[in-house]
Amino acid sequence: MRSLKVAVINPRFEPSFWCYHHALPFQHGDKRCWMVTGALPALAAAAPAHCDVTLIDENVEAIDFAALDDFDVIGVTGMVVQANRMREILLELRGKTATIVVGGPYVSVAPELFEKLCDIRFLGEADETWPAFLNTLGEGAEPLKIYRQDEKTDMATVPCPRYDLIKSDRYMMASLQFSRGCPFTCEFCDIITIFGRRPRMKTAAQMIAEFEEIHAAGFRLCFLVDDNLIGNKREAKKLLRALADWQAAHGYPIKLYVEASINLADEPELLDLMLAANVRQVFIGIESPRMAALEEMKKVQNIRGDSLLAKIGRIRDAGLVIKAGFIVGFDSDDHLIFDDQYEFIQEAGIAQAIVAILAPIPSTPLYDRLSRQGRIDHRHPDVGFRPKLMSADQLKDGYDELMLRLFEADAFFDRVFQGYAQSSEFRRRRKDFDALAPKRRGLRATVSNWTGTMLQAAALWRTARRTERGRDLLRAYIHAWRKQNLPLGAERIPLASFVGLCVEHWHFFNIAQNRHKGRFAHLSEFAGPEPVDLAA
Repeated sequence: MRSLKVAVINPRFEPSFWCYHHALPFQHGDKRCWMVTGALPALAAAAPAHCDVTLIDENVEAIDFAALDDFDVIGVTGMVVQANRMREILLELRGKTATIVVGGPYVSVAPELFEKLCDIRFLGEADETWPAFLNTLGEGAEPLKIYRQDEKTDMATVPCPRYDLIKSDRYMMASLQFSRGCPFTCEFCDIITIFGRRPRMKTAAQMIAEFEEIHAAGFRLCFLVDDNLIGNKREAKKLLRALADWQAAHGYPIKLYVEASINLADEPELLDLMLAANVRQVFIGIESPRMAALEEMKKVQNIRGDSLLAKIGRIRDAGLVIKAGFIVGFDSDDHLIFDDQYEFIQEAGIAQAIVAILAPIPSTPLYDRLSRQGRIDHRHPDVGFRPKLMSADQLKDGYDELMLRLFEADAFFDRVFQGYAQSSEFRRRRKDFDALAPKRRGLRATVSNWTGTMLQAAALWRTARRTERGRDLLRAYIHAWRKQNLPLGAERIPLASFVGLCVEHWHFFNIAQNRHKGRFAHLSEFAGPEPVDLAA
């Protein structure tokens, strides 16, 4: 078995609502990316012992293409949103003596697009096929051109991710995965086509070992990237109980962000366990306030039971911040959908509302249906299909205007306080839980925290004053502090958290503005103070 030098590359992401590009310059230290892409440490862990693995994340470091001449295998992984940069990297790698391989979600749903761009393609899960390929190459045998696992991965066999190979100081947040698969059948989603409908889980003991790993690497924030953490509620409860015990034993060192379906609202025990495990924020796919659209997309979990607003209220009252996804462009959506979405999001008090144009991803039921109807159409740069009740331009223009409206400062902070001020139960539960966590006390800690907050606020002030709309935003931030926050008295949002919300808004506002203008603004080089818990 000959030794192999293996490089795994994660292409850079374009600025988007998800990546917090415009918030990074205000964080403490050399932060270059909001979250670790979990495929990197996972692929390193799955590599056999004869492989020397180097992880290259273009989001935190430039790719030295000349240095790649020394590698035997160069792998490129990526999602659909990284499509353009994936292609550029693969074209740059042409002529290298290394074996060039591609894996990840994008090649899994559109393998034909990569046939001439690489030597080998990995489709779907690669927990077994990736080490099998590396063993074949190490033995000097001829590898396959396409690798696809015959069976879904047994998650209990997945090794602990190699966070020791990650440049952890350049990220805000770690990412871990507990389960794969989702029991629901949303028409637009590719999760069930890649991972299946039967959730498969790691054991609680595995996950505790992984939390130990990211804690040792210096992370204090972690996103559980399961597409639906509660796809198997019984196993989710086991994990959360074990995690709550671990957090309590270690002083609650890691704040968690998770994804879950909205039927979480009907599970009081799960909600209590999430709070006990130090879950701060939950992302929920709400998609649309219109029942016709939810029925069309087969989002049955959003239709059952009482109203969406009632469900959102119960989740918030459990002490969880809600971040939510919305989609425009369904067949039942007409030109009024943009007003409907805006009014619902404002009433629901969801500050972090991420709206997207419907995207037909290859392999999904949506893509298959639109293909049969002859409606897949890539001539428009932002809309990959022909909408039913409006034109592609009307859909894009309506989307742009919706994002501009949602992330005007007054609208954003109205949602913040609609959610925070209207839920006394949220404030009580968060206060009671936060009292359990040990805090740095004394004059030195107080001065350090205050100084960090002031430095972050000053950096935002200087940056905003140099921009076209920045002065208006600063006035709006001050107004929100004085007129919406201070009247809450002892229950007001702490200054450090409020400044963090302003930084968060700054990011969303800039993305909305630059998407509308068809460009992205240059990011500053500023490195600010300690990061604020945006979900506090």
